[in-house]
Amino acid sequence: MFYRLALISSFVLVNYYCLTTSALAEVTFKNVLPGTLEPTGTEMKVLQSLTPVTLIVNVPENRNAQITILPPTSASSPSEDPNGTTRVGFLKFGSTNLRSDNSDNTKNIANLPTGNTVLEVGMRVQRPVAFSPGTYNYSLNLSVTITPP
Repeated sequence: MFYRLALISSFVLVNYYCLTTSALAEVTFKNVLPGTLEPTGTEMKVLQSLTPVTLIVNVPENRNAQITILPPTSASSPSEDPNGTTRVGFLKFGSTNLRSDNSDNTKNIANLPTGNTVLEVGMRVQRPVAFSPGTYNYSLNLSVTITPP
């Protein structure tokens, strides 16, 4: 018997982390468009982004900014993620691709260019057992560090 998940959604929570108080909230985010997250495979053990969340980030000309993507976390679901679940967040802009599961810290952080940049955010959650039917909500945090030039 095949179960179909009624609704699976993801959303992005934006987390600002600033090194200087004068830089607080100088980076702005806008035009957030939701993505789609669906089960893949016949065993219903993987939820993966089919369409990424897209948003625009604006970095002022007089600031340097770095961005990091953190692993997805379950915001609400009919069953908790069991031990052995892997969660990976993906961030793409221009030719830059970041993954939250990269053990080399230099590959999960990148410099943001000044001006407007389109970000694409995706995720993958793989459980050792099948997802039960229901609505699953996961959140991803983008951490932005701002410094003076």
